Amino acid sequence: MRELDRGHVYRVAGYDGDSGQALVFMKRVGEGYPGNVGSPFGGTNCQEVLRALIARSLYLNGQIPCAETMEVIGALRLALLRFEERAARRHGRVLDLSEGYQIEEYPSCPVCGHIQCGGH
Repeated sequence: MRELDRGHVYRVAGYDGDSGQALVFMKRVGEGYPGNVGSPFGGTNCQEVLRALIARSLYLNGQIPCAETMEVIGALRLALLRFEERAARRHGRVLDLSEGYQIEEYPSCPVCGHIQCGGH
């Protein structure tokens, strides 16, 4: 992995003949985004990458089930939950997770990527 734009753009390694690919996180600039300089641009967020890692891990566990993979899935879900709790707190919201979904199954906002944000 190489960092190309600090905190926002990474080049992740590829395998089996793939030369790698960019992982681009949205960049917002201005008040509320200290340290971000340059021009803003679109991209993903950590939560969406965690959702992909959870889905991939569930797939791998379906191929060859093991306790370690289930522990990884639990840790990824906890990381996703903490990011969502952080976002909710920063925006004065309280998450309602009483619907019984796994954290990665809650619909996310197409604007910011957070769950239960009110749709901007």
